[in-house]
Amino acid sequence: MTYRSLDEIYADKAEALSEIEGMLRPLTPAQLGFHATPGAWSIAEIAEHLAIVETGQLRMLGALIEKAELGGRGPAPVSVELDERYRDSANGRIQTRDQLKPTGTVQASASLESLRRLQAGLFDLRPRLDRVDIGAVRFQHAVLGDLTLGQWVAFVGVHEERHLRQMRGVMASPAFPRG
Repeated sequence: MTYRSLDEIYADKAEALSEIEGMLRPLTPAQLGFHATPGAWSIAEIAEHLAIVETGQLRMLGALIEKAELGGRGPAPVSVELDERYRDSANGRIQTRDQLKPTGTVQASASLESLRRLQAGLFDLRPRLDRVDIGAVRFQHAVLGDLTLGQWVAFVGVHEERHLRQMRGVMASPAFPRG
C-alpha cells in the first residue's frame, strides 16, 4: 500500500473510525461482548485494544515529530509505503504484548469516545507533519520493524482497518446473537 499524500492517510484513518463507529453504535451489550471462539476478543475488546494502542501511538508520534522538527529538515515529497502482508492479514494472529491487551472491563462507548479524542489529537498534529520530512525519523515497530514517521501515521488507520475486519468476522459467526 502506497500513500502519495498525508491527505490520503488522514482520509483513510477518518473512514476507518467512521466505519467502526457505524458498526458498533447499533449493537447490543450481548453482541458487543460475544466471543466467536474461546480466547478470541469480543467486538468491545477489539475497540478497547484500539484505544489502548492509539493512546501510545499518539504520544510516540508527538515525540517523533519533535525529533523531526529538531532535525531542521523541511517537508519532502510524501511517499509512504506499508507492508501489504500486514494490512491484508485479516485473520492472521499477531502476538499482542500484555500491556496492549484489552481488560474486558471497558464499555465499547468509552472506547469509541477515546478513539474520537485520539483521532482529534492525530488531526491536531497535521500542521506539524506538514512542516517536516516524515521520512527523516524512524521508530521500531514490534512486528513490522523499523518504520518512518510517515509509516507510523499511516499505520494508525491501517491498524484500525485490520481490527474492523476482525469485528466483521465476529459478527459473521453463526453463533453471533441476532437482534
